[in-house]
Amino acid sequence: MKPRDAAASLEQLKKDLSEGNLRNCYLLFGCERYLRNFYEKKLISALGGSRDDMNTNIFDTNPVSAADVISQAQTLPFFADRRIVVVRYSGFFKKNSDELADFIGEAPDTTTFIFVEDDADARLKLYKQIAKHGLCVEFTTQSDRYLLQNIGAYLKKNNKRMSEDDARYMLDVIGNDMGRLMSELEKLISYALEKEVVTREDIDAICSRNIEDRIFEMIDSIMKKDIRTCLERYEDLLALRIAPVKIIVMLQNQFLWMLQLKSMYDSGYNSRDIIENVAYKKETDPETGAVKKARGSIGEFQVKIYLEQALRMETSELQKAITLCERADESFKTGKMNERMAVEVLMAGLCT
Repeated sequence: MKPRDAAASLEQLKKDLSEGNLRNCYLLFGCERYLRNFYEKKLISALGGSRDDMNTNIFDTNPVSAADVISQAQTLPFFADRRIVVVRYSGFFKKNSDELADFIGEAPDTTTFIFVEDDADARLKLYKQIAKHGLCVEFTTQSDRYLLQNIGAYLKKNNKRMSEDDARYMLDVIGNDMGRLMSELEKLISYALEKEVVTREDIDAICSRNIEDRIFEMIDSIMKKDIRTCLERYEDLLALRIAPVKIIVMLQNQFLWMLQLKSMYDSGYNSRDIIENVAYKKETDPETGAVKKARGSIGEFQVKIYLEQALRMETSELQKAITLCERADESFKTGKMNERMAVEVLMAGLCT
């Protein structure tokens, strides 16, 4: 989808939501994960659904069966106007799924599909069917102007402000991924709790320069078995002066988090429960209102991203990844390999 078409599709989605004129199927895809997830939630809410609602069916583990999706879509809603079928990271938009494509045009009017993908092949029949009967929306990297507006709005909502120069500096430090940006803003607000103006010094104290972003991207490329992109992100980290042995540790820590979150999800916790139990939160003194401490280890946005990635992998794959990280660390520490070779062998193992 061309940039102009992507912008137009997003504007059309906003119009659908504001007018309440919702279609029977949506495809949300593209590299801007934060916006994609934001509008997925807005659509589900506008349709009257939720994760805990019996008329909202969510398919978010691999593999996803087209027959199972169709079976749920054919079920009439129970004491409601609509059944919502959400299908995440199915792989249907990388290879033909003619059975599901044919069903889209015949689906009951009481069913609404929401497909969520990292990318989608516009040449496929399923994509064309959704474009015909619904709306395909691509979420691309947003302009600096848009991101600066969001920084200002978020700070204002929390009774804080920042100079435009410092906001631009923050973009230089963090990059243009909105999920990462919002996570860093959340940390900045907590750090500068008693201050009205957030400064460059605060940014330098709290925000890490794109490092975690690169790790997220490495994990994505590992899931896609894309060794080329994985090694490119590795080279980016080396350019940021991150030691190879530290990259091993960072990857291992993220895989450990992903395994923990997936285990909680598989044990019956929903996303809201996981965030409540894991993400850090400020605690205040009930008498004075002063902040006492923060609970938890990672921010809410990090939990969401880790969980989203974890649900796209099998438990056995996560366990294998952790084992490979441990072996790479041991190979370096025992002198079997130098640290750079240990990481490169690890990348190859993770992507096969």
